[in-house]
Amino acid sequence: MPYSDTLTLPHIPGHEICARVIKTSPPGAFESGSVIVVYHYWPCGRCHRCKAGDENLCVDLQAWLGFTHDGGFRDRLAVPLDRLFAVPDGIAPVDAAPMTCAVGTAYRAVVTRGGVKPGGTVAVIGLGGVGIHALQIAAASGAQAVGLDIGERPIRVAHDLGLVAVNASSVDRNSFNTPSVIEEGFDVVVVTAGHEDAFRQGAELVRKGGRIVVVGYAMNIPFSIHSPDLALGEVEIVGSRYCSRDDLGRAIELVRSGQIRTVVDAVRPLEEVNEAYDDLIAGRIVGRVVLDLGK
Repeated sequence: MPYSDTLTLPHIPGHEICARVIKTSPPGAFESGSVIVVYHYWPCGRCHRCKAGDENLCVDLQAWLGFTHDGGFRDRLAVPLDRLFAVPDGIAPVDAAPMTCAVGTAYRAVVTRGGVKPGGTVAVIGLGGVGIHALQIAAASGAQAVGLDIGERPIRVAHDLGLVAVNASSVDRNSFNTPSVIEEGFDVVVVTAGHEDAFRQGAELVRKGGRIVVVGYAMNIPFSIHSPDLALGEVEIVGSRYCSRDDLGRAIELVRSGQIRTVVDAVRPLEEVNEAYDDLIAGRIVGRVVLDLGK
């Protein structure tokens, strides 16, 4: 990550946080014991992007919880009140933890930046922590949505959720049963995998006048598209970074109403954090791993 050379150690990570409120200042803003999740950007409120309402693009972030500043892998944490969202009744804390990034980021990519509409066609490339939720949100939006991944297990989990998913390594537009996709391509392609092959496939699958939403990234890996496809095909390429607080509130409502489910692969105690990271790096995780600091 771009800040890693300047990050001092020791450092406490953890950016997707679900916790119980101990106390607030002023008192009573949240009742003691309330279950909350934390929006993990703390913007400056003064830059042009903040004033324009784009606090997720703040150029002078005061804190990026778990990244530039200590995060949730600790017993207690103090955060600004306006960064807190109450967890609705009926959502267990374990299921609430991934809502702030995995679901919030997916919502912004699909709905806010992707503009997915009922009856449209959507491909989600990469069914990881964000992608498996993006596919659910696209389907819940009324679109004909299909997920692509190179792993068998993410595809199987998508099927278990009642979603359409296929192996990304062996498909092209003719692989799908939708006439408009075969003839033109997808209206929207959401790329959540930060790999050059995924970017290339996104450019191949989008229709003329369609939109590619880039969520996944890796340092020093470029996104490329043939200039005639971009100019003469009027393809839109938009980035999507985290979510706004409004996006997050709407994403939480999708979980509360049962329209989507957070995908939690495993729950581990903090003492097993290294094993959790090993599983993540090895590609053995679908969705999220949750660390339970109460265990």
